[in-house]
Amino acid sequence: MSRLRWLQVACGGGSKMRFLAKFSLSLAVLAVSIAMAPAAKADPITVTSGGFSVTNLGNDGTGDPDMDSLTGAGQTFTQNVTAPSSFVAVLNNLTFLTGPTGANSGGSHPFTFSQLLTINGQTQTLNLLGSIDIGHTVDTVHILSATPLTFTFNTFSVVVTVIPTDLDGFGCTTNGELTAKFKVIPNTAVPEPATLTLLGLGLAGTAAKLRQRRKRKAE
Repeated sequence: MSRLRWLQVACGGGSKMRFLAKFSLSLAVLAVSIAMAPAAKADPITVTSGGFSVTNLGNDGTGDPDMDSLTGAGQTFTQNVTAPSSFVAVLNNLTFLTGPTGANSGGSHPFTFSQLLTINGQTQTLNLLGSIDIGHTVDTVHILSATPLTFTFNTFSVVVTVIPTDLDGFGCTTNGELTAKFKVIPNTAVPEPATLTLLGLGLAGTAAKLRQRRKRKAE
């Protein structure tokens, strides 16, 4: 065989082997992706907030007893979810009751509070940070933040993040809502040992066949 012909055959064979190698690798990646991908189906989650009540917000001790006060009524709802997805829902209906808080109560006052949050039977404590601004005519309460909570189930997890909110009070009752974002994420599935074994055998067989073809071309 002439050198030119040998090079054509060798190069052609090399191209085919490279193609087969890339094709086999693509199949392997696809197999792993399919094995690790969780089934996308709707699952119901039931969410229950425990509610809360905080009083004497900004009160210097000389104002009306229990003024100002903030109450969050507990809520229960059911939502069908798929992973990945997200939605916003109401955690509490808020009632902000304002009144005289004392002559020396002006300014901003931080406070903390908490409530229980239950999703599909799992209960955690949601700790929140707030502040209240006491003015001459308007008192404003701010729900600032909370550490996100993560609820982990068999095939997915739910991350709950509180959305900050403000309420202005003018010496009367003000109503509002405390909402949160619910982010549903799939849990990473680990391929079964049998799947990994078959995948390894398939790759090993492909590599052996490529070596045999390379050896025959070189002879």
